[in-house]
Amino acid sequence: MASFVDLIRGLVDDGEELKATARFRLGKLIAKGGMGVVYEAEQIGAYGFAKKVALKLIEPSTSGQAEVIKAFIGEARLVARLVHPNIAQVYNLGRTANHIFIVMEHIHGLNCQDLLARLAAQGSRLPRDFAVYIVHRVLRGLAYAHDISGEDGKPLGLVHRDAHLRNILVSYQGDVKLTDFGIARAQGFLPKDSPDVIIGRPDFMSPEQITGQPMDQRSDVFTAGVALATLLLNHNPFAGENLEDTRRRITTAPLPDFTVLDSRVDGELCDILRKALERDPAKRYAGAEAMMNDVERYLFINRVGPNTESLRRFMQDLMVTPNETRMLRREDFSDSTHMVLPSTTALPMVGV
Repeated sequence: MASFVDLIRGLVDDGEELKATARFRLGKLIAKGGMGVVYEAEQIGAYGFAKKVALKLIEPSTSGQAEVIKAFIGEARLVARLVHPNIAQVYNLGRTANHIFIVMEHIHGLNCQDLLARLAAQGSRLPRDFAVYIVHRVLRGLAYAHDISGEDGKPLGLVHRDAHLRNILVSYQGDVKLTDFGIARAQGFLPKDSPDVIIGRPDFMSPEQITGQPMDQRSDVFTAGVALATLLLNHNPFAGENLEDTRRRITTAPLPDFTVLDSRVDGELCDILRKALERDPAKRYAGAEAMMNDVERYLFINRVGPNTESLRRFMQDLMVTPNETRMLRREDFSDSTHMVLPSTTALPMVGV
């Protein structure tokens, strides 16, 4: 019996483009960022085919700026090369008469900032091991991205530079995805920064980033340390009252004793945090993989740490409405920090 590929080859020659059309039905606005807006959408195909995706569009007010368009296209080209379970996928780059858009993987879940807010509203906190596990998955994605090479085999030297909580997504199936490489830089893909412009979220920046110094992949390690501290403490210890205060906390203020701020932070976890948050990049973890290895040992050596399934159960509990019947497991009562009060069903979120 002829295979599908054989049938296709009967219609087109090898290397010839197979022309097709794609239509999208826009849904609600999911998020809005500095470079674009993200909508929930359905990609419509032939014979009733439909697939839920996210569409990121350039804002009409910025679509006339050549550098913005160049960066937007560069983001799509760059992230299309990153195929990893802990990085939100980019499927396509398209255009209409008035818009340029990126077709992205739709993540049904919550970004970490909204996850903390949801738990706080219920009088609860993110369990320590889930906080560490989420950052472990982010580090997996970063380690992969840091190591990727171009078509010439040379490392791209990619630095994400904006891996704050809104860009870390946790799905209701227990998957963790890093998204929005919109201000990442890699050789040959994205334009150079203006030396007078510092881009990113200040309270998650490394000291070298917030002071406009040259930076490498160790900057992402610092940001991962800030993300871990924030998930554990339920607040960002580097967020100041204003930009100057934030800069001071990141660059010169003594690091807090995390074991004092949160009794759940033991000495080993505190050491990981302090090494990730070293002001001098030479004293920091050499890369995301080095930090990931220490986090992995912390989670899984001599004990059973969390996994995708346990995180899925935790996230599913967030979706239970107050009057729904739910089945409780014995382990739900073994650790009060894991108990989550039911709330209304959450809306899907994608970071921008």
